[in-house]
Amino acid sequence: MESTTQAVKSLKQRLGEIEALGGMGNLLFWDKEVMLAAGGHGARKKQMETLALVAHERRTSKELGDCLDALHKHPDLRAVLSPMEAATVREARRDYTRATRMPTELEVRLAGLRSSGYDAWSKARETSDFQIMAPALEEWLEALKEEAAAVAPEMRPYDYCLDKFERGATVEKIDAMFSSIKQPLIDLLRKVVAENKSVAIPGWSELKFPLDSQKKLGEKIVREMGFKLENGRLDNFGGHPSTTSVSSPTDVRLTTRYLEDNLMFGIGATIHEAGHGLYEQGRDLEASENGLIASGPPTLGLHESQSLLWERSVGLSREFWSHYWSRGVVEAFPELESSLGRISHKDFYRQINVVKPGFQIRVDADELSYPLHVLLRYEIEKGLFDGSLSVQEIPGVWKAKMEEYVGAAPKDDAEGCLQDVHWGMGAFGYFPTYVIGAIYACQIFDAADRDMGGELRQQVGEGRLLPLREWLRDKIHRVGSVYETAEELVELVTGKPMDTGLYLGHLTTKYAGIYLNDS
Repeated sequence: MESTTQAVKSLKQRLGEIEALGGMGNLLFWDKEVMLAAGGHGARKKQMETLALVAHERRTSKELGDCLDALHKHPDLRAVLSPMEAATVREARRDYTRATRMPTELEVRLAGLRSSGYDAWSKARETSDFQIMAPALEEWLEALKEEAAAVAPEMRPYDYCLDKFERGATVEKIDAMFSSIKQPLIDLLRKVVAENKSVAIPGWSELKFPLDSQKKLGEKIVREMGFKLENGRLDNFGGHPSTTSVSSPTDVRLTTRYLEDNLMFGIGATIHEAGHGLYEQGRDLEASENGLIASGPPTLGLHESQSLLWERSVGLSREFWSHYWSRGVVEAFPELESSLGRISHKDFYRQINVVKPGFQIRVDADELSYPLHVLLRYEIEKGLFDGSLSVQEIPGVWKAKMEEYVGAAPKDDAEGCLQDVHWGMGAFGYFPTYVIGAIYACQIFDAADRDMGGELRQQVGEGRLLPLREWLRDKIHRVGSVYETAEELVELVTGKPMDTGLYLGHLTTKYAGIYLNDS
């Protein structure tokens, strides 16, 4: 027993150090996005490569392997460890196996690619020139295939990429998910478009919302959601909105982007990132501080469910704006009182849920067409990995699929295949988690409402958001990765496996109510 106790203690210490190194890397990247001077990018690449090398050495050390071997040999480990400790041993063994299979030079190369790939994407997008980005994508595909072959030779390369973000995901599973929702979504979108009904507020697009006032409104909402700014930051910058964990749950950093002529872009992005932030701030503090890596989320799909639950199930709901229209928007922009005073919260609810046929930008797409934006990215990624598509074909295939799925092709590369940062950072396999998260979000919100006696929507309408945060913290956040997959946890919490029917029902009911009925 003593040897087991000592092995657990040593394991926690070593994993805590590795987590700290990861937090340093995240801090370097956050600073690169938000604060770094233009001349510092070359040095930052070297810093990130060096840190990745040190972290790789820690993750593959013999001492860590000895700890894991000693625990693996225990006849009944679950009897002497807490569920979080046992899950940490499981996750650490998986990480160690994969890390020791990863060639050191490849680890360093990947760290460098994350920096140079991001820079290539940024320059390509700025000039709307895909050819600037193409070599980086070629490098990423080659490197990721090498990684898959080295780390998980039993898996197909793209299955390996999917599994890194969503444990247990495979091409077959993702194909099945999309095949169940693809045509119903396209049919519903076309039906809404054919209705040709205008629900937008006249003159809304001409209104200008001062950025300082938007920031104050965003901060107000984030605080009332329960995000603690004393344990995080909320910064406005010109890039892709993001959430960065420097040391969860005590240092979680959000970035957003406000646009003067598009109020809901910034507010929606802020609520979305705060949903991610609440997950990180909701993690078990003692477990996190003691190196129990299973205090983190099991998959990105589950993480995305939290941001989308807040952004869509709450932030795009009629109930939310019955409170935050007059007590949020109208109060925040007194200079627009003459215009806003003539608008009701019901008008605003329809405005923020306007379906935008032919709209090409994913992050500003409406909720109905959004999964189709993800679908085309998944299909491109799958083609790149199975060899049916080359990097040079991406812009043309992108335009064709946008035309087929949402009704219009982008005018240039910046509006098309360069709009997302993910591929520049090597995040192939990431995009499906957005739809997985949307499906889970509907199920989890429905379960929360059930457990709250059907009063959740009333609470949201009264601006009482903390009960939902506490329910999520208890059911999802503090559970961490005690269960190996998100599927297991979601089924436990909601009483059913992934339910695409509930997701389609939500979208159909909502948008039929706005566009196809008289209500």
